[in-house]
Amino acid sequence: MNRFQCSTLAVTCASALLLSASAQADMPTFYGTLDYSLTYSGAGTGNQQRGQDGWLLENNMTRLGFRGTEALSEHTEFFYRAEVGFNADDSGDTFSSRPTYIGLKHDAAGAIAFGRIDPVLKMVKGGADIFGLTNMSMNRMFAGNKRHGDSIEYKTAKWNHIQFGTSVILKDDANSPYDDNYQLAISYGGKGFRHGNLYLAAAYGNGIEGIEALRGVAQYKMGNLKLGVIVQDTKALEGFEKDGTHYESREGFGYIVNALYEYNDWKFKAQFAQDDSGTGRVANEVYKAGVFTGDDAPEVTQWALGAEYRMSKQLTMHTEVGQYLVDDYSDFDDDIVSVGLKYRF
Repeated sequence: MNRFQCSTLAVTCASALLLSASAQADMPTFYGTLDYSLTYSGAGTGNQQRGQDGWLLENNMTRLGFRGTEALSEHTEFFYRAEVGFNADDSGDTFSSRPTYIGLKHDAAGAIAFGRIDPVLKMVKGGADIFGLTNMSMNRMFAGNKRHGDSIEYKTAKWNHIQFGTSVILKDDANSPYDDNYQLAISYGGKGFRHGNLYLAAAYGNGIEGIEALRGVAQYKMGNLKLGVIVQDTKALEGFEKDGTHYESREGFGYIVNALYEYNDWKFKAQFAQDDSGTGRVANEVYKAGVFTGDDAPEVTQWALGAEYRMSKQLTMHTEVGQYLVDDYSDFDDDIVSVGLKYRF
């Protein structure tokens, strides 16, 4: 058999396999987001590229992935997702890990998933983290927002718009000396407000990231206006170290209040936040630098303004202006101005 005949046979076999697979299951959905910003950062403590100040080209979690489902019965399905992050600058690795998991879902019993999953303490934010994936994101103020591998997540089916969830991270990937690494959550409504104008959620976490945390979230929609609140009490646990410092010396309370208003193709945002637990990303820069000298954890204050303009169905221009103030450590105060483009497909 010549090379042409072999190639033809290979193509024919591959096509047959694809057609057979598509007959048994829905084809995967390919998706992605390209998002880059030109940013000025005064101190380099609150931006995407830690420790770098001045004018920067920043990657706001550019990512590609595919996801899909396969029906196993009338009430049960298999679901999957695989996603990877891409970095276009020279500040780190080109590729990064993002949500990748498989799972089973039943209409009445709920869903269970295994893999690299955003834990429930993080995801109770709903749509209240209005500056998510930018320099003004919730993770700059609060700990408890990391994604881990070796995760197991279970969520119940919704009953009267109420849903319970739990995340467990196996010890080998939790970077934790504790046997218990879990989170519990409850939510009412949804971030899309399809069944009402109110979203409420609460979550408790113990062990994961070396903290014990209680988070509450509320967001209310009035016409084109959305008002949001996120509060968190955080206590660092004994025996955990981060950046060479004893993490258990940090404990405190924080809050975020914000508003988002939609007008035609525009979205306007405003936010104010404070936290004195010393566990958020900005406060942690003080510990990383080895200059922490007080008995109390650094208190961080944030204010932020932002706007988005939808240029087409898939393309959005966005801008953020804000400031981080760190009590008693003014060298870490950060003024940030950013303009970016985001393309979704």
